[in-house]
Amino acid sequence: MNKTLNQKVYETIIDSIITGKFDQSTVISENELVQSLGVSRSPVREALVRLCNNDILYSIPRFGYKLKIADHKYLEEIIQFRLIMEPAYLEKFFDKLTEVDIQSIEEKIVTMNKDEFSTPSEYWEKTSRFHIELAYSYRDQYFYDMLKQVLDKQWITFSMLYWNNWSSVVDSKLINNHLEILKAIKAGNKEEAVNMLKKDIRSF
Repeated sequence: MNKTLNQKVYETIIDSIITGKFDQSTVISENELVQSLGVSRSPVREALVRLCNNDILYSIPRFGYKLKIADHKYLEEIIQFRLIMEPAYLEKFFDKLTEVDIQSIEEKIVTMNKDEFSTPSEYWEKTSRFHIELAYSYRDQYFYDMLKQVLDKQWITFSMLYWNNWSSVVDSKLINNHLEILKAIKAGNKEEAVNMLKKDIRSF
């Protein structure tokens, strides 16, 4: 499905944030985005409003937009939220997972190899696929949409905190608990799958 212009602008701004082009000192101007992206004002404004609604930016009237403060405390709060929600949903829907679901989840598991992740965003994009696919298998649209939004926030916060010192922390992040979660799911071991999911969320 083709992306809307609004979505393309949104993703461009997100990319500028996670790569450090926009930081917490940057004033993001609607006019400058219109000029630099070569698009009309409407999709830029819609993307900026969406980023504000998602608590990524905040608006300063007649001035522009700035990033919300991202610190380790905020990252920990996201992780604590996920530790409550994701294991609860896995426990609730565990017995309803089908062979097709399990196969789709398995396909999203990637090798946690240091050589494959040169930036935090590359690591995040690949490791978060597993959680998104697991959520998709529950067929609960609200939870799926909510988790994607939460993961977006964690992705941005994670990138802002670790972009400049990624090489010093990468080894501690390359722990692949996804295989153990899948193994427990295949074995029908709900308790083990839930515990391994909690361990994996804590490792982000």
